[in-house]
Amino acid sequence: MTVATGTPDLSAALRRAIGERRFMIVSNREPYEHRWDETREEIVVGRPPGGLISALDPLMQAVGGSWIAWGSGDRDREVVDERQSVQVPPEDPSYTLHRLWLNEQDLHHYYYGYSNQFLWPLCHLRPALTRIRSRYWERYAAVNLRFAEAVLDEAERAPAGAAVWFQDYHLALAPAMVRARRPDLTLAHFWHIPFPPLELFRVATHGAELLRGLLACDLVGFHLPLFCDNFLRSVESVLGIPVDWQQRAVVIDGRRCHVRALPISIDPEIFRSAVLAPDAAARVERLRTRYAPAGGQMGIGVDRIDYSKGLEEKLKALELTWETYPELRERFTYVQIAVPSRAGIEAYDWLNEKIERMTWTINDRFGTGTWRPVHLLKESLPADRLALHYRAADFAIISSLQDGMNLVAKEFIASQAPGSAGVLILSKFAGAAEELDGAVEVNPFDPEGMAAQIRDALTMPESERRERLDRLRASMRTIQEWMLEVFEVWGAAARGEDAPLSGADGWRRTR
Repeated sequence: MTVATGTPDLSAALRRAIGERRFMIVSNREPYEHRWDETREEIVVGRPPGGLISALDPLMQAVGGSWIAWGSGDRDREVVDERQSVQVPPEDPSYTLHRLWLNEQDLHHYYYGYSNQFLWPLCHLRPALTRIRSRYWERYAAVNLRFAEAVLDEAERAPAGAAVWFQDYHLALAPAMVRARRPDLTLAHFWHIPFPPLELFRVATHGAELLRGLLACDLVGFHLPLFCDNFLRSVESVLGIPVDWQQRAVVIDGRRCHVRALPISIDPEIFRSAVLAPDAAARVERLRTRYAPAGGQMGIGVDRIDYSKGLEEKLKALELTWETYPELRERFTYVQIAVPSRAGIEAYDWLNEKIERMTWTINDRFGTGTWRPVHLLKESLPADRLALHYRAADFAIISSLQDGMNLVAKEFIASQAPGSAGVLILSKFAGAAEELDGAVEVNPFDPEGMAAQIRDALTMPESERRERLDRLRASMRTIQEWMLEVFEVWGAAARGEDAPLSGADGWRRTR
């Protein structure tokens, strides 16, 4: 699908899809948060990091509407009106941000509990890490109801009705709660993480409610055909509802829900502009001077500290690389940007400590007075600084054990300036491996094989590196193209038509 990538095209596509309905986005994370700045002694407005927010905010500014989310900023309450809303962006208000307030129990049970200690590990094929607690489920349902009520409240102010786009696994129940009271609204949901196979989904005590919550939508989107098939098999088995496998659709309560593979992407211009800035070359050279050995190479990894990202497996493969191929010692360094995540959850705290110990062991074993094999940077960097790190690297390693998509792979590709030839080493278990052509595909469960492929990437001829990068660039779509396809499919579904199959539905079928 080749399209122009700009907000006007997206605005027109969205209007064709939803008509004059009020557009609403519903997500756990908000697009703007108000916080107190101690230095300036005033309230400042910031945008939380995230590619989806960066992509959807300009669209909302163009078409207007409402964004419903948890108010996470420490000064959010001070700027809202009596309806708990504020107009954003602050410099040129164009849409409404409706905030919900979550207390400590909500966060502990709905967010850290059910969302991230049950759904997250289940969907990432880690059933042993799931925690089934009735209080988690009850609070998850209660918070979803509050999101649904906020949607209904906003919809009351929309004479032509509303088109509501729910985001991610935090809000699986809300669509059905909205549908029960406003059957006239058009609803869509995008599930941003994997959907587990039936054999694992059966672990979910309240699986039927989760499925019915999602099926209340006109469109449910996943990244891969495999995840669509997993979802539809669960619908067949758990709910006993027939599935139209040809159209990937389910008829429930007299309505038709379409299920589509719609792989998300990034806005590559954000990264391209950063690496083409006037001072970019000098900043990249400073990074290489800081990290890469003289005349040697530098690798990069950017991951949240999460067990799904294969950080332990990556470090083990790197250790085996220096152990098995001693000629590579002092020839390259690896910079791992590890973003802290979900502190207070045992599995995350343990992993944080483990990667620190592994990094120390590798550096103690192989390091010299002038060379440190692994640099562990535990911080979150903005996109412009990330782009420079990607540009400074000769290769990137993505070692996911299970990943819905993994946008780091696409960020690395977009950050390769003209004349560069970075090599992408990509886990076969990342959703991006299904879409991208040209990566060195690895199995992170095979550390010896992965070590050999790291060696091969380091010694790859320049001509092959460039040829692979050309293929990667050619196979990568933009987030604007993703949204255009979502709106095309959603529009047909909202009109009661058979929605077109997406481009990704022609990938590897599993049925």
